[in-house]
Order: sequence, then structure tokens, then C-alpha cells
Amino acid sequence: MMSEADIIEYHKLTEQLELLKKKGTPIDDRGPADLTKRIEILEFRNEKLHNYNKKLIEEVRSLRSKLYVKGN
Repeated sequence: MMSEADIIEYHKLTEQLELLKKKGTPIDDRGPADLTKRIEILEFRNEKLHNYNKKLIEEVRSLRSKLYVKGN
């Protein structure tokens, strides 16, 4: 049989769990050695780096065109 303190503690824990569910907190229980998780992380990083690289290329082209206009 649960004591009154156990019941109160149980209710606190269930409330915290419900709050986490409402917030939409992602719960990832896969371990660090899970290959699917590693692939997802690497694909995400690759996409971010690719987008950053595109941004830098555009910036370099813009600066080069400004220099070209000034030079003539």
C-alpha cells in the first residue's frame, strides 16, 4: 500500500510528465551508438554546412562584382 507521501510524489511526477508532453519536448531514447541517429545528425550537419557554403559563395561573388565595377 502506498503512503500519502508516495501518492503526492507520484502525482508530482505525473504532472511533470504531462507538462513535458504538452510542451512537445522531443524524447530520443536512442543511444549514441545508434547508426540511424548518427546518420540523421550527419545529414542535418551536411545540410547546414551546404547552406552556409552557398551563402559564402554568394557573398564572395557579390564582393567580386563590386570590386570589378570599382576597377573600371
